[in-house]
Amino acid sequence: MRLVLTSRHPMFIWWGPELIQFYNDAYRETMGPERHPSALGARGRECWAEIWDIIGPQIEYVMSGKGATWNEDQLVPVTRHGRREDVWWTYSFGPIDLEGKVGGVLVVCRDVTSEHMAREGLNLINEELKHRVKNTLAVLSAVAAQTFRDPTSKAALEKYQARLGAFGRAQDLLTASNWAAAPLHDVIRTALAPYRTGEGRFTVSGPPLVVKSRQALALSLALHELATNALKYGALTVAGGRVSITWTVEHQDGGSKFVFVWEEIDGPSVSKPVGVGFGSRLIARVLEDDFSGSVDVSYGSAGFICRLTAPLENLEPSPKSK
Repeated sequence: MRLVLTSRHPMFIWWGPELIQFYNDAYRETMGPERHPSALGARGRECWAEIWDIIGPQIEYVMSGKGATWNEDQLVPVTRHGRREDVWWTYSFGPIDLEGKVGGVLVVCRDVTSEHMAREGLNLINEELKHRVKNTLAVLSAVAAQTFRDPTSKAALEKYQARLGAFGRAQDLLTASNWAAAPLHDVIRTALAPYRTGEGRFTVSGPPLVVKSRQALALSLALHELATNALKYGALTVAGGRVSITWTVEHQDGGSKFVFVWEEIDGPSVSKPVGVGFGSRLIARVLEDDFSGSVDVSYGSAGFICRLTAPLENLEPSPKSK
């Protein structure tokens, strides 16, 4: 009781077979005038009859000696300030020991309604944004189809629509994470999905890292360009060719570097193109800008290699460090 009464976290006690109630000032603030002060010293089942179907089984579970319970973001509607309200709680029911038996139940709780409603609002906005982006991409595709109706423009149209597809898949991945960031493994898996044939042509390895939304989009588009080029001119044009995608964290010059490498193996010898196309400009400029790093490419008998190097601090913290 001393611990409960001196704590500023909402706490509540049900004591004995009749579940007599005690609570602190912090919990009193969550109750409303309908229950305080009449709930103090009252029997639990009578006081909370309207929600006993929710909390009753949990209390009985603890009182029967089966251990503590835990509920996160749980809807438990309550009547307060003259009306029934939908209230979300995060709370635990724990046993209070009495001479080796359970004498009562200690409740530690928090009203998380505002956080729950904020998440719900964000999800609604996110779904609406996802819908609008898809509509915009569909309009862009339709406009392109009308613009490039000439049969001689078919290849250009297919290339453009493939780039729109890569952009759309990256958008889907980001909307799933509320546009904040995305795991690097997921970005690569999503970007390469159209190019996988089940033959093990791609190997992907690296530590768990998270990239920002702009970086996820940039990397998705770059991987689309790299995979397309590999299918047309590089390692994926021959049966034994394959692509290795790796990333590492290297510690150098007093800092940590993120190093991402696309390497084509056992493919045909490649040479540097005479002109610089859109794909090459995208790979270099977009990756360099969004990762604040540098991009190096090499052509030769061993195959095409693209290496991105950027300060690790420019990425989001890894899931393990959060």
